[in-house]
Amino acid sequence: MIDVARIDHWAASGTGALHRSSTVGKLVFLILVVTSAVISRSPFPLMAGYGVLIALAVIAGLPWFKIALLSCYSALFALLYGVSLRGGTWFVTLFVLKAVTPSLAMLMLIVSTPYPRIFALMSAVLPEILAAGLFMTYRTLFILLDMMDNFAAAIRLRGGFSPGSLYKNGTNISRGIAMLLVRAVERSSKLYEVMVVRGYNGSMAEQSGVTLHKGDWLPVGSGALVLALVVLWK
Repeated sequence: MIDVARIDHWAASGTGALHRSSTVGKLVFLILVVTSAVISRSPFPLMAGYGVLIALAVIAGLPWFKIALLSCYSALFALLYGVSLRGGTWFVTLFVLKAVTPSLAMLMLIVSTPYPRIFALMSAVLPEILAAGLFMTYRTLFILLDMMDNFAAAIRLRGGFSPGSLYKNGTNISRGIAMLLVRAVERSSKLYEVMVVRGYNGSMAEQSGVTLHKGDWLPVGSGALVLALVVLWK
């Protein structure tokens, strides 16, 4: 799994065209690409659309190869599901492209937008308590994933995992999960206390308006181009 700190670094330190675009503009771009994937009946326009997204990532200075590689993870599950439906090569290819194209668009949004801006936009359209809850859940999820990774490494180094002993493995894993839950509660409490000390009083510090500006022509135009390819391709 890619380090979340690296994603945050890409999102916060970039200076490309997508970084300068508004969050709502990139959200419209994502919606257009997802719509294209949903309504497409042929793999060829989606192949062209995927190429458009790669070109956009290169122009915007994003780590295009790494995010393209990450988008291919969804292809594995789509491939297995498509094969299970006993579809032909055409159907399976279309199904895979319906998965990887929106995945790439979502990754482009994430690596070009600092997460506080995403949740600030949510707070403009969702109840404040729900937006704050999603924000806290996002950070806590990656903390738990990091703790789980450390736990898995520690249990192997200490001989707590034996391939031939289900009872021993189950006992050690259950104890480790219980410890992780206790640590997660402690981490969440400390995170909340830090936020209170820094001025959190039940409202997100940053608010974002739901408006487009002139710098959004690139993401919105690219999303519209992908949609046009799907609609007009015969």
